[in-house]
Amino acid sequence: MTIVNEGNNPPVNKTIKVDRNAGNIIIGNSPEYEISSAINELLKSLANKPFTFKKNRRRPSSETVVKIQHNNLKAKSHIIKQYLDHSSKVEEAYSEIDSLITFGKATILQNLNDLYFLALDAVEIDYLICDIDIAKVRENSEFILEFIIQRLKNTVFESKNTPAYKEHVELGVNVVVAHAFIECIIMENPADDS
Repeated sequence: MTIVNEGNNPPVNKTIKVDRNAGNIIIGNSPEYEISSAINELLKSLANKPFTFKKNRRRPSSETVVKIQHNNLKAKSHIIKQYLDHSSKVEEAYSEIDSLITFGKATILQNLNDLYFLALDAVEIDYLICDIDIAKVRENSEFILEFIIQRLKNTVFESKNTPAYKEHVELGVNVVVAHAFIECIIMENPADDS
């Protein structure tokens, strides 16, 4: 690519080298920025729910504690705590999404499940021809969860209907991912291994 400057300045050469690519390379604004996202509607709905900060802590259920231990997610326990503080609002928001977007909740949960399998692909954990190796999941659990969170944030920021405040995105994504964890949409369910 050569960029020619006006005036006495010599042309500037900029080279982009792409060794391997599976998709479009877009320089400038992507068309994705013009499309709305179901997850953003959910985050906006969550952000509009009244919330009062309370210092007292709600404890997770024993099943949630077992699942955290089973998946070795102690380093990401803060998102479970955030979810516990907002759990009733998540279900309300999902109900609202289903009234706004046909199969809105199912679409979001399917997307989260797909992100989980993309994360498993990223750490080379097989799931098609054999049972998921829980030892490998446990070894990579922090990366897997961070992968899902980051990909979800990318979707949020690259969509037309992005929430107005960064804090709403950060908290909302964490709460939605934690909900998916508790509902066994992502990560492994200890009950499946018995």
